[in-house]
Amino acid sequence: MRGLRYLWFAVPALGLAELCLHVWFAVRAPRIEEWRELTRAVLAAKRAGEPLVVAPAWAQPLAREAFGDRAFPLAELARADDASVPGFLEVSALGARYAPARNFRVVSEEHYGRFTLRRLQNPAPVRALFRLLDHVNPNDLEVTLVRGGEEVPCPFTEHARATAGGLHGDVALPSQRFTCPGPEPTFVAVTVIDDQAYEPRRCIRAAPPPGGVLRLSFGAVPFGSALRGFGGLSYFLFRDSDAPPVTLEAASLGVHLGSYTHHDASGWHGFTLPTPSLAGRSARLELSVSAPDDATERHFCFALEAVE
Repeated sequence: MRGLRYLWFAVPALGLAELCLHVWFAVRAPRIEEWRELTRAVLAAKRAGEPLVVAPAWAQPLAREAFGDRAFPLAELARADDASVPGFLEVSALGARYAPARNFRVVSEEHYGRFTLRRLQNPAPVRALFRLLDHVNPNDLEVTLVRGGEEVPCPFTEHARATAGGLHGDVALPSQRFTCPGPEPTFVAVTVIDDQAYEPRRCIRAAPPPGGVLRLSFGAVPFGSALRGFGGLSYFLFRDSDAPPVTLEAASLGVHLGSYTHHDASGWHGFTLPTPSLAGRSARLELSVSAPDDATERHFCFALEAVE
């Protein structure tokens, strides 16, 4: 009977143990099986044009493994930035939030076990009238190489051999691309590079050869108030580069619209070229990409859109 006097110690001990277990389960990262159980709800809620984002950020590989490519279209996953996105579908674990969208309005919120699924609305999205990335094809784009006073057309092919440099190698080249002739062929194609945070960025690779200028001519572009763009090179490959900069110049209807000069250390870097005189009109957009004559490996990649 003497031992019964000590039973009352068991009550707070059990309570403390339960609290510790609750805390442990609450902060323990969900297992891959738990992510997979969420797949049906995520795919049912996913809308085209509204990227799926994951919080905390380190959990994105788990989400991509569980949900598959349908939940993460490349054009959304490797978007230029968040400004022109109308909203997101956020998958949150451990109470985390997608930091770049903290000022977005929460339209809906549903709980699935240890996950929260939120639909977020951008309060002031930038409206794109024309994205050049969507028009890298022979119907909308002409590419020429100017070198030594001679202008040579760069034909388009859909059946080139796709290449990828692999780990530490050059960025991928798709089978659909413009190829400029020369001792070292020059390509214009849509690809993906890594930015200074090692996030993917989808862009138009337009690497000018030494002593040459790449000219890209897009037909019937609907202009708004500005051309909004980003430029960069693979940050992993060129983060320590001291090579000469690359310059992109824009013109339309014989009018110079402005230029952007990119330095490797800038990483994925934004720029704006105002076009108020062309707002409301559709016209051909002429881009020239160049570097100093002695510059090599200027694997410049850019994204550009006409915005309201």
